[in-house]
Amino acid sequence: MRAIAAEARVQPAAIYHWYAGKEEILVRLQDDFMEQLTERVVAGMDAQQRPALKLAAAVREHVVFHGLHTRAAFVTDSEIRALTEAPRAVLIAKRDDYQRMFSEMIRDGIRDGSLRTSDVHVATYAILLQCTGVALWFDAAGPLSLDEVAEVHMELVLGSLQATGELIAEAIDAGRVGSTG
Repeated sequence: MRAIAAEARVQPAAIYHWYAGKEEILVRLQDDFMEQLTERVVAGMDAQQRPALKLAAAVREHVVFHGLHTRAAFVTDSEIRALTEAPRAVLIAKRDDYQRMFSEMIRDGIRDGSLRTSDVHVATYAILLQCTGVALWFDAAGPLSLDEVAEVHMELVLGSLQATGELIAEAIDAGRVGSTG
């Protein structure tokens, strides 16, 4: 609380004027993160028509958002255990809804023949874990830009779902043009 107060340039007690306690601050941070992430991903998806391209756009936006907001991603992902039961259930429900978006894109890609997997749920978990992990290791001073890292993830995700090379190239090209980042 002292660190938050120092950053906000207020006395620690002043924080309680706006927030009832530490958990309320944590919930607000996590809610804001999930809301902004979802908005970015949906905007990317909405710019595409075909399921595999929607998935690639979602991957791009997810990776870029996590690469830009590494600390918020860490707090949202790791501090869920600090929440009491009711706020934890609400955050888990939001995560489940977010995860369902990815599962549905994969299912839609399977239906149109552009994607293949033996298990949509496992594929969804693997994709989201892979893409969220960028927040743990991405370094803006590293050899690849965040956009390049996002493109590699698009390639890896679509490749793992057995998309054609042509479709992967099309998705990467579309991402360069249509990124909301």
